[in-house]
Amino acid sequence: MNDEATTHYNSIIDQHSLGAEFLRDQFGECGRPKIGWQVDPFGHSREQGSLLAQMGFDGLFQGRVDYQDWQTRNRTKTMEMVWKTSTNLGNQSWLFTAILRDEYSPPDGLCFDDSCADPPIMDDPRLHDYNVPERVQAFIQASQKQAAGYATNHIISPMGADFHYENANEWFKNLDKLTKYVNLEQANGSNVNTFYSTPSCYLYGLNKAGRTWTTKTDDFFPYADRPHEFWTGYFTSRPALKRYERHSNNILQITRQLNAFSNSQLRNSIFVLSEAMGVVQHHDAVSGTEKQEVAFDYAQRLSVGIDNAIRVINKAFDKLLPKDTQPAPGPQFLCQVTNISECLPVQDQTRFTLTLWNPTVHPVLQYYRVPVTKSYTVRDPTGQPILAELIPVSNATKKIPGRTSTAGNQLIFRANLPALGFNTYFFEAKTTEENQEPKVKITQNAECILENQVR
Repeated sequence: MNDEATTHYNSIIDQHSLGAEFLRDQFGECGRPKIGWQVDPFGHSREQGSLLAQMGFDGLFQGRVDYQDWQTRNRTKTMEMVWKTSTNLGNQSWLFTAILRDEYSPPDGLCFDDSCADPPIMDDPRLHDYNVPERVQAFIQASQKQAAGYATNHIISPMGADFHYENANEWFKNLDKLTKYVNLEQANGSNVNTFYSTPSCYLYGLNKAGRTWTTKTDDFFPYADRPHEFWTGYFTSRPALKRYERHSNNILQITRQLNAFSNSQLRNSIFVLSEAMGVVQHHDAVSGTEKQEVAFDYAQRLSVGIDNAIRVINKAFDKLLPKDTQPAPGPQFLCQVTNISECLPVQDQTRFTLTLWNPTVHPVLQYYRVPVTKSYTVRDPTGQPILAELIPVSNATKKIPGRTSTAGNQLIFRANLPALGFNTYFFEAKTTEENQEPKVKITQNAECILENQVR
């Protein structure tokens, strides 16, 4: 389940594409999912629903909604609705959406796993702890209470939670007993019929009910689970990981483009970064709600993926950079920490080149900064000198923990890049004479005084 508040739509699509491809390869077309199961993200985005609808999903289940919204819907039997997720796409963006009873946990007292404290179903009458009547009534009462908030005679009851089914045999042994004895109570007047099912089968049953449904057109944000407790801090928590995820996505997209334009056919080498990006979309990853050790692990996976991507970038530029019979240039370095004014491979070089790739479909004209220890003459792809200016790196930047660069300045220049293309700029250190600043004579005229007019 990807997060829905701090993710970028580009990465959500990539994650689902990667997962859908895996399922297709393993199970064929029949393995394609049609139901969304977003039961743990901390609030829900309208755009998420729109993306799922455009991917061909038939329905969506949610677990966490604002407690006041849940109470109102439960009271008015509107826990299920048609979510109109786009004002532009019309009914192709409509998505049937259902809110679960209690996030995604089993009914109280009916948890069967090694980590659960609830008693198992003991169905041997000879035992002193025989408890079938009590266990059956607990489930029937929970089902009737849940049914009071839903519009049809169909309800779905999740049986499991985080880290459950570590002892799957215990779960299914008790579920088999529960199903058997609950259904036997129909002979005594019970109207509860229980059976194993899936979200798809449940929505099929609702569809056959022939009802009309209420609609919703906005987000499920912000999420609060009780008064004065809104889950909004994660919108900005762990900003370093959030930024690194966006940075990694940029590298992933340009690597794919370069691989395609150069016909390098190195898609498998990009998979490491694609997989890491898919994992970090998790609602306890890019959201920043994980422990610090886990955040380190996500960042490390992204870093390993980027290292693989750099090799693809170099292979692509080996084909794209040479002109006519010129040999391929040396390996390209990806300067990833220019946000702290550091690019160690170039900072002390007498000569170096900088290749800038534009991944957008329109030309761009932007200013770029290069951390340096010298002053340089900068030439454009035609060999003509262009204006460049040195500005000092701030003392605060120099003191950032982990920064090892000795670059005291940044060289700023303006670059013009073609759509879906690149340009290479050439840097050559200035000589001592070239490095001297022109002398400017400053004169002052004491008689030239600007004053306010007095009336």
